[in-house]
Amino acid sequence: MFSSKKTLVAAFIFVAPLWTLAQQKTYSLYSKEAPNTRTLLAKDGIGEGGRITEVAVPQLTVYRPQNKNSNGKAILICPGGGYKIIAIQHEGHQIARWYSERGYTAAVLKYRLPEEELLTESWEVPLMDAEEGMRFLRKHASKWGYAEDKIGVLGFSAGGHLASSVSVHHHPTNGKVPSSKPNFSILVYPVISMDTTITHQGSRQNLLGEKLNTEWENYFSNEKQVNGDTPPAFLVHSWDDGGVPAENSIRYAKALHRYEIPVELHLFQKGGHGYGRGNYEQHGNAAAWLELSDRWITDLFPTKD
Repeated sequence: MFSSKKTLVAAFIFVAPLWTLAQQKTYSLYSKEAPNTRTLLAKDGIGEGGRITEVAVPQLTVYRPQNKNSNGKAILICPGGGYKIIAIQHEGHQIARWYSERGYTAAVLKYRLPEEELLTESWEVPLMDAEEGMRFLRKHASKWGYAEDKIGVLGFSAGGHLASSVSVHHHPTNGKVPSSKPNFSILVYPVISMDTTITHQGSRQNLLGEKLNTEWENYFSNEKQVNGDTPPAFLVHSWDDGGVPAENSIRYAKALHRYEIPVELHLFQKGGHGYGRGNYEQHGNAAAWLELSDRWITDLFPTKD
């Protein structure tokens, strides 16, 4: 009797990880070589803590919930890193697993960094990849069990700049390919503006490169690009953020409110910068942002009786 119990437990331990892996799959963002490639890398550059320093092939890692738990919504996740690295673990995969456990299809975007030696028109490439990620999710909506009009984008820090960029700059299509416009955005301690008085200087310099002090600074000051077609947003920032001033989120929220677009802004006393999920001991109430964002999305798309 004791032996059979051990066998059963062992079988469960062996099967459970296989089930988990079955819910996660990585896809190339483009079917052929990614556009604007100048130099093709053989593999990604990997730095400390699994942070990506160079991207060989832009990809999406998709976490799908169990069918019975699906809530019919999807989120594209853009990790931060100052457009210099991609903090793909604590601002990517950890976040995707959290949302997936709550019924979302969550996809982590490994976007190309704006490296001029690797790319042509490098300042446009991260946005190009984010738009392609949105189209990819919308294309698979029916197959993967979520609504085409309930697909959002989430970004941290420079990834928040990317998420807000795809929100205000989504390029229209001719109807042959899905739209890249998100239906909502979650922006966590985001870089929003290229205004030198409030921007994150590293993100500004890394993104714009040779286009510093040109019209592209205004283009990527996303608080200036908001219009009546910009999707609703949920923003998280802390007053003690020493990396990206809270004024970035404040300006974006005010711009949305000016157009009467639904927006919720949480300014926490404590939190700092770069904490991903966060924890209450180190980051105070800012660690509640995930649960708050889930409630906000639920309120944004109320269930019909």
